[in-house]
Amino acid sequence: MINPSDIVDNLVTLLRAIPELVIEVGDNPERIFAYHDRYPQKSLQMARYQMPAPSIMVAWEGSGPGSFGGFEAWQHDISVSLRIGQEPEKETPHGYYRLFRLITKGVPSSGTQPLQYTVVHDSCHPMNTPAMRRQTDIEGVDYFEVTLSFTEKGDD
Repeated sequence: MINPSDIVDNLVTLLRAIPELVIEVGDNPERIFAYHDRYPQKSLQMARYQMPAPSIMVAWEGSGPGSFGGFEAWQHDISVSLRIGQEPEKETPHGYYRLFRLITKGVPSSGTQPLQYTVVHDSCHPMNTPAMRRQTDIEGVDYFEVTLSFTEKGDD
């Protein structure tokens, strides 16, 4: 089993390489960052609450059994928490949808295909089809979370 923090770091690097995504977080690549579990450190819940707007935080949620082609393999679940900046009043807000689209369909400057089909870690297949869900932080403020899963190619 590989170290999931390597997936998190590689994913942050690739997200920062999507020019349109960096523009969406205030043209500041540092606003796309990793959360790594360390003791003692604030909780992931507190880190989400303290995220600046706009920003994107990538964190490992857990690992467990998965399958690929009928074979068992390790699967690593990664969350991508999204906060948008304040949008001007307009008919159709686009902030969260645009971030989700760029996370899946954005093409890193170092690649030739959308991130959804890009190998994030050499020991894993490209991400499974992601999901995005509304979440609420500890103060009752909504944000969105994209859930990505990466299945290992073997049993490293």
